[in-house]
Amino acid sequence: MRSIRSILSIAGALCAATLVAQHTPLTSQYLFNGLVINPAYAGSRDALTGNLTHRQQWVGFEGAPITQTISIHSPVGRTKMGLGLLLYNDRIGVSNETGVFGNYAYRVRMGEGKLSLGLGAGFTVLRANWADVALQQDNDQVFSGNTQAAIRPNFSTGAFYYTKTWFVGISMPFLLVHRYDVSDVGFRFDQERLDAQPMLTGGYVLELTEDLKLKPSALLRYRLESGMQVDLSSNLIIKDKVWAGISYRTGDAIIGMVEVLPTPQWRFGYAYDLGLSAIRPYHSGSHELLVQYEFGYRIRVRDPRYF
Repeated sequence: MRSIRSILSIAGALCAATLVAQHTPLTSQYLFNGLVINPAYAGSRDALTGNLTHRQQWVGFEGAPITQTISIHSPVGRTKMGLGLLLYNDRIGVSNETGVFGNYAYRVRMGEGKLSLGLGAGFTVLRANWADVALQQDNDQVFSGNTQAAIRPNFSTGAFYYTKTWFVGISMPFLLVHRYDVSDVGFRFDQERLDAQPMLTGGYVLELTEDLKLKPSALLRYRLESGMQVDLSSNLIIKDKVWAGISYRTGDAIIGMVEVLPTPQWRFGYAYDLGLSAIRPYHSGSHELLVQYEFGYRIRVRDPRYF
């Protein structure tokens, strides 16, 4: 068993050497961590909102991804602007990526809802510790040391339309792509657009009874190189206090999640991913924790938000 894991870990590290170092951090509770996928989400909850997420993927698999994100965003007074700040750290195998992004959204009323247009700008710090890779051939110069930290700028853009009962969004979380080049032992801009990841989200809230609501939603990611990946989700909302949901991510996992709102300001969430991919026998699933706090108590009581 240990030898199989070692082989898989080495294969993953070698693949990472030829793939992009930068990608959109994966979260199962993306609806309440919107800045990760769309800068136009800034200010959309009409209150100063803070979110903390920790994700431990593929528990028991050596070198599996670990992701932490912190976001805070708010409307700006009575203006049409929204501002946000996103910090994240994403570690996969021997590589580590840390990002800081500022987000700006301009929101205008349109029909029964609001249209928000967003831009994000920031930088990522990319590092790789190739000396930690277990090699079959000793003294391989390609993996002889650590890659010096590379600081690279990046940008994001998106649009988000939302009402009290439904939403739709389109975004490009990273406009620039950085690829690790083994020959140069460093990160460079990738001129190809094969690794760009446009995203489309949407959802609707159905009122079943006075105390029960059903919220189906979807997230579509597309990469020209690897094709489409879809998250299909459905949440049952009980008295606006408890959310119980299930999600299917194509080719990857079935996800169960629960969120509890003890007050209109606090939200605590947990998600478990049951893997469906080829490496399922070598790990015991993925865990994700979410904590959210909103300063708009009166706003939440008068007009609860479902996304």
